[in-house]
Amino acid sequence: MKNALFENIVIGSGPGGAIATCLLAEAGRETLLLEEGEAIGDNEIEPFSVAEMRRQYRNGGVTMAFGKPRVQYVEGATLGGGSEINSGLYYRLPDKVKSTWQEQFGLNLDGFEKHEEIVEKDISVSFSPHAPPPPSIKLREGAKALGWSCAEVPRWHRYDIDERQTMSRTYIPRAIAAGAKVQTGAKATRVSQNGNGWLVTLKNRQTIGCKRLFLAAGAIQTPLILQKSGLISAAKTLHMHPTIKVIAHFQDEVNSRDMGVPTHQIKQFDNIGIGCSISSPHYLSTSMLNRPDGLNVVRGDWKRLASYYAMIVPEARGVVRKLPLFDDAFVSIALSDNDLAALSIALKKLCEVLFAAGADRLYPSIDAMAPLTKPSDVDLIPDRLPRKQSALMTIHLTSSMIGEIDEWGALSYAKNLVISDASALPSAPGVNPQGVLLSLARRNITKFLEER
Repeated sequence: MKNALFENIVIGSGPGGAIATCLLAEAGRETLLLEEGEAIGDNEIEPFSVAEMRRQYRNGGVTMAFGKPRVQYVEGATLGGGSEINSGLYYRLPDKVKSTWQEQFGLNLDGFEKHEEIVEKDISVSFSPHAPPPPSIKLREGAKALGWSCAEVPRWHRYDIDERQTMSRTYIPRAIAAGAKVQTGAKATRVSQNGNGWLVTLKNRQTIGCKRLFLAAGAIQTPLILQKSGLISAAKTLHMHPTIKVIAHFQDEVNSRDMGVPTHQIKQFDNIGIGCSISSPHYLSTSMLNRPDGLNVVRGDWKRLASYYAMIVPEARGVVRKLPLFDDAFVSIALSDNDLAALSIALKKLCEVLFAAGADRLYPSIDAMAPLTKPSDVDLIPDRLPRKQSALMTIHLTSSMIGEIDEWGALSYAKNLVISDASALPSAPGVNPQGVLLSLARRNITKFLEER
């Protein structure tokens, strides 16, 4: 394919790239989708397993935003991107966030609901017809005891065949059926302008040309590619949902290897999200690594353990920077004192609801903090999370290209380059952003096709 010229090239096959490829191909536009990871066949890897992390996560999931505290993050590196490695929980754009994006960032979101409705049909957004898994039931019971609201979140899932409707099962097959070409194992390292078009250089030094380029490599990799290409110096608007976890121990068994995905969340508090995490033995062990006895606790009693989280939308914005001689990005974020105070409030509420649900022991992700064994122990959590001892993580990375693009994702200083991933979201929306991203990308690509 050396020196081939395509009408459109899309870099990255996560939600933003997959829907862009699909809509372009179905409009009769010649399109090539480039994905650095491999395509994983159905049932080839157990979901939420060690094998999944090794083969479908970038760097096996060992990636970190530096700061005090540091924030571990994960990125998908597989055909379908991040949609392949998460639970598929779906949210529409919250009304409050929509107003902010319209007023502060100038987005025209008239008719946005139309795109949401089409996306929901395309990826089979629905509620589970089955009884909730035990960790969901526990969260719901705890919330009820406290008078809090707790609701099931729909997923992109076909329950009739028990299959997540990821990008590799929805938009990518549609794109291929419409004539799109897909090349996996194709890591783009730089892009360069070629007249009014673009040249994409891959890690294997292969060069492919196109008239129009759609960058959808994610909130870290998209700005990194542009920095390697000399188009930007750094990305300083990265946003995320810093998240702290709690492993809860119950007297009765709440966990099993075939438990499924807990889908209940508490969203009634401003700027705070509380919910259930994946509780497979491997994920539990990873969350307990900061405790000397953590692995023994998991090995001996994992069926009585479940993982929960509390997250916030922070004041802080992070930086994505290319360093000399390094292939990966250097990512950093300096959470403010207000952010750490908000995380403390979120953690206390999470522990409060878990005790109300019947937990008899809680393991917060704070180094050297003894397990909490009674409701009054919640008062031992400091009013601001400690900067050195807190173990934070996130799976929601957004907004790193704000200020570089217009409201439709077009790069403001280069023709025929459109950003179609979470880096184009003005801010972290306070909910799982992938459904929001799909609708925004659909809005942008539809506008693009109407004009060309």
